[in-house]
Amino acid sequence: MVSIMVAPVGVATSSDGGHSLEFFAERIVARLIHVGDQAPPPIRDQAIAFRKQMFEVVLAGLKSAIESDRANRKGF
Repeated sequence: MVSIMVAPVGVATSSDGGHSLEFFAERIVARLIHVGDQAPPPIRDQAIAFRKQMFEVVLAGLKSAIESDRANRKGF
């Protein structure tokens, strides 16, 4: 017998171009930090606050990466 585990699949579409950096930052943070529905309220609140802080960190990192990539391509 062969058993295959398949992760849930999500699809997100956009109109008028690609997704925003905020979209990607939110997706990254959601994959890294899960806040359980059954967590006690103080722990859940702390985890949500941490996730918001990490969103800002990831977003800043994505912006820096894009700026760096664009700076490296000026000679082309």
